[in-house]
This record gives sequence, structure tokens and C-alpha cells, in this order.
Amino acid sequence: MWLDPMPVEEDIRYAYSSYYTHHQEPRPGPRKGLAEFVERILCEIHNLALQATPIPRERERLNLMFVGDLPPGRLLDVGCGNGNRLVRFRELGWNAEGQEVDPGAAAEARRISGVPVHLGPLEELGFPDASFDAITMSHVIEHVYDPVILLQECRRILKERGILVITTPNAESYGHDRFGASWRGLEPPRHLHLFSQDTLLQTAVRAGFVKCDTWTTAVNASGYVLGSYQNEAASLGQKRRVANLQPRIMAAVYQFRMSMAHRRYPHSGEECILKAAR
Repeated sequence: MWLDPMPVEEDIRYAYSSYYTHHQEPRPGPRKGLAEFVERILCEIHNLALQATPIPRERERLNLMFVGDLPPGRLLDVGCGNGNRLVRFRELGWNAEGQEVDPGAAAEARRISGVPVHLGPLEELGFPDASFDAITMSHVIEHVYDPVILLQECRRILKERGILVITTPNAESYGHDRFGASWRGLEPPRHLHLFSQDTLLQTAVRAGFVKCDTWTTAVNASGYVLGSYQNEAASLGQKRRVANLQPRIMAAVYQFRMSMAHRRYPHSGEECILKAAR
């Protein structure tokens, strides 16, 4: 799927002037009285129920882009945002580096992570062939104008048997089916292309990868639901904060519902993952 009409490349930067991954968002103020007590109790019940499922373990693996079990080497995080993930990679022993096209995000990533962050489009940075043991790309490919060219460059700078891991919203997800045009994963005008498992795999094959595995996950469904509820409210001219209790409860319910649906329909997770070897 693609956005039509699509912003011209010269103007797309205006869509990122206050992008959420580039800055630390202020947290909602504390709730008071009975509402605070009820919310705290419900959150504790939800967290206890969540611990009895595979969701926390799978979420941790996703947050580490499925490289946590690999022997550390040189890693490039493409579209590293504010650098929080780079800190995790460094703690795991990786010789981590980042890439960003936004100067503000790159500066923040350097400050937080203390590792090199390269500024500019990946294809223009001029890394030598076979530079990296792993490349990670979390929610980046949906933002680029030519995904095939981006993956071709990733393949060129990966070492033999190097690993590329991509996560991106799943166009065939349960949430997209439920929320339609309000689904959080659409995010126009920033998301230019959206993928299913099949089209993500086809994109990797067109870029020259031959050893590929794809799957979907529903472990972050609650975040997608909260964003989708906000979009629904906005479309009706309403204002709804993430901290409101009702949407948070609904998001928790949907987290379990989507996880159960994912067991029956493995293609229905909110995010697609691609793991491809050089």
C-alpha cells in the first residue's frame, strides 16, 4: 500500500517538525482521588495478568530487534531516533552506531547513547562494503520513498552472513481491520508505504536477499489501540487524552483479544518483522 497523493521529498521534512521519536514527550500529570486509586489497581491487575502470558518476553525480544541472542559485533541502527535503543545494544556488547536524517534526532541520540550517529540518508553515507554484522530498522521502511533501494544498500554494507532485522506496521493486521481509516499504523503523511508479510518479503527479495523469514506480532497492540482511539475521537472533533481511563482499559482488553486472534491467524499481528541474512 502507498500514500496517494504522496508528499514531495522537498516538503516531507515539515511532517517531522515535532515527531514523537525525536523528543521526550511530557507525561500526563498524576490523577487524584478515586480515579487515581481505581487506575492504579486496574494497572496492577493488568500487569499481573500480562506476566502470565508470553507477551512480556516477546516484547523484550522485539525491543531488542531480535538480536539479543546473537553474538555481538558491529551493528548499525538505521533511523535510530532519540538513541534509546542504541543504549540497549551497547549494554549487550554490540559495537553500535546509529543513522538519522534529522539533525535534532541525531544530536539527541549522540547525547543519550554516547555512540557514533551518522547524519544523512543511508545511501549517501558511503560505508564500505561488508561493514556491519547486523543492521536494525525499527519503523523506518514505511517512511522512505524507495524501500528497495534502501534494502539494497543494507545488503551491500552487511558482512557475509550478516543479519538485517526490520519491523513495520502490518497492513493486514487485526487493528487495521477493526479501526479502518483511524488505525494508528496508517499515520499519513509520514507513512508512505505499508507492508504485509508477503509484500515485505517481496521487497527484500527484490533487493537481493535470499535467506528471509517474516512473521507478525501483536505484543504492542495496546499502543496501536490507544492511538487508533485518539484518531477516532479526532475524526469526530473530540479531544481524548491517552491517560483517560476508559481507552486505557479498552486498550488492555484489545491487547489480549488481539493476542488470541494472532494465535489463530498468525498474519494478523499489528507489526510485521523481517529477518534476512546476507
